[in-house]
Amino acid sequence: MVAEVKFAEWTSKGELRQPVYLGLRTDKNAKDVVRERERPRR
Repeated sequence: MVAEVKFAEWTSKGELRQPVYLGLRTDKNAKDVVRERERPRR
C-alpha cells in the first residue's frame, strides 16, 4: 500500500514535519517507492 503525502520538511530525526495525507496511490507498487532528494531552496 502506498500513500501520497505532502509535508514541510524532514526533521533531523528523519520524521515528516506537518504531513498532510493526500490519498492512496493504486498506480504505485510499494517496492518501487524511494525517498525523494531534498529540493534546493531558492
